Amino acid sequence: MKDWTEDYLQDLIRYNNILKGIPEENRVQRIEVLSKQLVLIGKLAAEFSERYKKIYATRKRVYAEAEIAAPKNKKAHAELAVIDLREEEATAYGNMKRWTNAFESTKEEINALKYKVRIDLEDGSSRHGA
Repeated sequence: MKDWTEDYLQDLIRYNNILKGIPEENRVQRIEVLSKQLVLIGKLAAEFSERYKKIYATRKRVYAEAEIAAPKNKKAHAELAVIDLREEEATAYGNMKRWTNAFESTKEEINALKYKVRIDLEDGSSRHGA
């Protein structure tokens, strides 16, 4: 199965460069690009969440196997058996949290822009109606 992470990152960078070229006042276009980014960020968040969960499951299995196999000091042997996995798990958890946070903050940015567009429309309609 192909790892799409790099492709998603490249697309995200491409959209980010497009976003940099869109003036702040052009809110609707910014919302469109941010929405495309949000899809990619969501895919990355899901990918890193899956990686974290797989490492977690592996750590639990290795721990149990080491605990069962140890003749004495079972918990100590099991803990030593999963040290590297714990570090890998921590890194994966950090990646998962970063992308989940990026998803939430991008969602909030889109919502803020939508609110500003709504205000702009109301202001425009009230001026034209007067």
